[in-house]
Amino acid sequence: MMGASNITLTRAASKRVLAKCVSAKRTAATSWFGGALLAVPGMVAPCVAMAQTSSLLLPSATTSSDEYDRGHNISVTERPHPEYDALGVRLGSFIVNPQLTSSIGYSDNVFNDNSNKKSDVYSSFEPYVNVASDWSVHQLRLTGAADIRRFAKQTLRDQDAWNVQGSGRVDVTRDFTVRLDAQADRTYESPFSADVVANLTVPSRYLRTFLGTRTIYDTGRSRLIGTVDRTSYDFSSVQFADGVVRDQGYRDRVTYAGTGTYELGFTPSLSLYARLEADRNNYRTARAFDLPNRDSNGYRAVFGSNFDIAGVARGTVGIGYSYRSFDASGTYRNTSGMSVEARADWFPSELTSVGVLVQRRLIDVDLTNVGSSWDNRIRVTVDHELLYNMIVTIGGEVSKREYPERSTSTNVYRAEVGSRYQVTRWLGLDANIGYGSNKPSGAGLGNPFDELRARFSIRIRR
Repeated sequence: MMGASNITLTRAASKRVLAKCVSAKRTAATSWFGGALLAVPGMVAPCVAMAQTSSLLLPSATTSSDEYDRGHNISVTERPHPEYDALGVRLGSFIVNPQLTSSIGYSDNVFNDNSNKKSDVYSSFEPYVNVASDWSVHQLRLTGAADIRRFAKQTLRDQDAWNVQGSGRVDVTRDFTVRLDAQADRTYESPFSADVVANLTVPSRYLRTFLGTRTIYDTGRSRLIGTVDRTSYDFSSVQFADGVVRDQGYRDRVTYAGTGTYELGFTPSLSLYARLEADRNNYRTARAFDLPNRDSNGYRAVFGSNFDIAGVARGTVGIGYSYRSFDASGTYRNTSGMSVEARADWFPSELTSVGVLVQRRLIDVDLTNVGSSWDNRIRVTVDHELLYNMIVTIGGEVSKREYPERSTSTNVYRAEVGSRYQVTRWLGLDANIGYGSNKPSGAGLGNPFDELRARFSIRIRR
């Protein structure tokens, strides 16, 4: 931190914050109170903290977004490469970083239906622009991105995803900052997510709007973090393989959430923290499938530790207790239990970083006669700097979603291999191949399916 003792976390300088985009996308990404938009000035290209359809099979992690990097280690994906930095275009006191990515992709099971497998290729067009202030204090950032995807034969799977976001940070004092974020995006749901039944002909999509504020106060060995936000979801209709079209208005909702975190540092490498979380879900439809909606309140208390041992490892381990209560408690079961949020990076060498994520969390779901489920997952990712300007990534994940009200579950297995090659400052190449398997156990959770997916991309940036 920025307190006199210099024992707790230091406030990340803007240069380091920018350098974390790929790492955040891999291990921290979107939390339940909203994601932050970051960009990378080094060899990796800018990215958007949203569930874009261009992401690999492994989704973003869902643990707390509180930073756990205390500045003692630099992962392979964070290491600066000045010769390959995107310089951007200066407009007064702002830096503009535009980027255009064009991809060719392949899926061997476009409709996620093993009984009627159809393969296809697609092309995608992904423009992106990031405009950020270059001020010594305070910060203003505006970003826009799109993912326009077209399939060669199965045009029902065409997608038009987009995202716009604005954020501002006010440095009230050296130790007190306030951040405001506003975001709107149109997102297509992954067939591996908790709420999506796999046998859809037209992919499920929704419009999301987010408005939130985050306040951080550093004082000596302590740090206080408070967040308040509002998120709305508006879902489009979906079509099933049998031709049936379903209105998803029963999933439309507004979520209000807040968190409070207190962190106490003991050494420059170790701190303890406690966090309280609360949220309220208000669904717009009074009844769905002749059942009352899922209006509910959620609470979670977490106690954990943050560590960053130079040259060895860094991470956060938290144990908590979650509770969700439904207004229609006679229909949906109030659920509670222990939760876990643990993620760590191990640095066996300067050229290799190993990331591990373990989590168990209680989530609100949109399945008939189900109010909530437990999401359990373990993920391991290895990043290796094969060349100075080329990083190879290998990742695998096993997850299980449990639905206590139905005594059913879904097992998901995923693996992927990818590489990122920065040819010059302005030209980059990406290639990846991934496999995913979704195996539900019980009625109403969709059909089991497997998918092999590959993609090759060319990035042009300034």
